[in-house]
Amino acid sequence: MNYIVSITSQGQLTIPKGIRDDFDITQASKAVIKKVGSKIVVEPKGGFWSLGGSLKSEIKLTDKQLREARLSFEKEWAKKDD
Repeated sequence: MNYIVSITSQGQLTIPKGIRDDFDITQASKAVIKKVGSKIVVEPKGGFWSLGGSLKSEIKLTDKQLREARLSFEKEWAKKDD
């Protein structure tokens, strides 16, 4: 199904509920956006933050180190091409 959406002057758009439902997007999440030929492709990358606490580790980070690691991960994750 095709939808017509508006893009604001700040580049924001709303993903229609039907598509959010199809991709199980129920809360704020991340997405990768890329240009493919003459199209804009938005690929949801949800689920990462829902993993919090599910992995055991002896690694201890300060708040500053954790923020820096998260920012680095987000940048690298967005570059990842599946």
